[in-house]
Amino acid sequence: MTDSNFEPKIVAFLCNWCTYTGADLAGTSRIQYPPNVRIIRLMCSGSVDPTYVLKPLLDGADGVLIGGCHPGDCHYQSGNYKARRRI
Repeated sequence: MTDSNFEPKIVAFLCNWCTYTGADLAGTSRIQYPPNVRIIRLMCSGSVDPTYVLKPLLDGADGVLIGGCHPGDCHYQSGNYKARRRI
């Protein structure tokens, strides 16, 4: 049986310089994004520790999103590549 009203709880770790800026711009432009997404701003996706991903899942989140800069365009030069290797 599937619940057609299922809304997954998502925790999003977003890089301050790219993905968070996009989410913030959506908010200031009054573009709605789902209320079931909780955004946590980080200075860099490279600072995401694997335990940051596990904790929300253990606490009941259905998914975790890590958003960073485009490859080759990291504000901290290689943080996005570091995040890719760690996670």
